[in-house]
Amino acid sequence: MIKIFFATSNKHKVAEIGAVLAEHGFEVVPRKLPLIEPDFDSLEEVAKFKAQQAFAQLKQPVIVEDTGVFFEGYNNFPGAIAKRVYMGVGFGGLLALIKAAKNKRAFFRTVICFSASDKEMHLFSGKLSGHLIEKIVEEEKDRLPYEKIFVPDGETKTLVELDLAQKNRISHRAQAARKLAEWLKKNY
Repeated sequence: MIKIFFATSNKHKVAEIGAVLAEHGFEVVPRKLPLIEPDFDSLEEVAKFKAQQAFAQLKQPVIVEDTGVFFEGYNNFPGAIAKRVYMGVGFGGLLALIKAAKNKRAFFRTVICFSASDKEMHLFSGKLSGHLIEKIVEEEKDRLPYEKIFVPDGETKTLVELDLAQKNRISHRAQAARKLAEWLKKNY
């Protein structure tokens, strides 16, 4: 298997992307690096900025990932700053927003950036649409917070209730990882 470094400390992201890339002959090797997460408007800008930092530290090809959650009833807020919003308002604040919104539609977007040099970067994205619910499902489960309040289109369960194989069949992150895998097979 060809090793691909992944600059992250998030074990869930490693498991999801790692499972997809393993199907294509790539092994994901996580590297916890001190990366500055910029306050940019787009996931693409954030991913590129983090990839530049990661490559500068590793001096080897590396991927980074950035995900946003977009509440359609709030002009796609919180978007690229979803983690910061959750850290600031917690589930109480998120549930208050959801309850107050007439439009409960939302989507996840992921951007993976592969960097093979300080100038060469390739972006791969995925999107998962669905709706927000007004309660937390499996709050104690060690998974990303927004997965506990989001039901993907075509599903009856929240993301947190899906196992890895079910989630990787539909998820935004798996979509981006499959695009990356196809590109890697042709170019790496």
